[in-house]
Amino acid sequence: MNDRAEAHVDLLDAIVAALDLPLPSIAEADERLYYRLLERRALAVRITLSAKRTVSRDPRLAAATIRRRTAEEPVTYTPFQDEKDGEVR
Repeated sequence: MNDRAEAHVDLLDAIVAALDLPLPSIAEADERLYYRLLERRALAVRITLSAKRTVSRDPRLAAATIRRRTAEEPVTYTPFQDEKDGEVR
């Protein structure tokens, strides 16, 4: 794979990582936090990709920006844990 293709694969990996959030617990507050975080991360991805089209066409810069913005918005809710007979599956 050439350098340009690898850079685009890295950008796609950054997008997937930003939007791949663990499901929240069934608590209403956790569900609200989950949806707010998903909305903020999706907005950050959209803004970054728009800027990539108009300001810089470098996919490496866009991937780094998405990763930095994702790190600034960590998961703060309790993730769902599937338990059966007291054991986490």
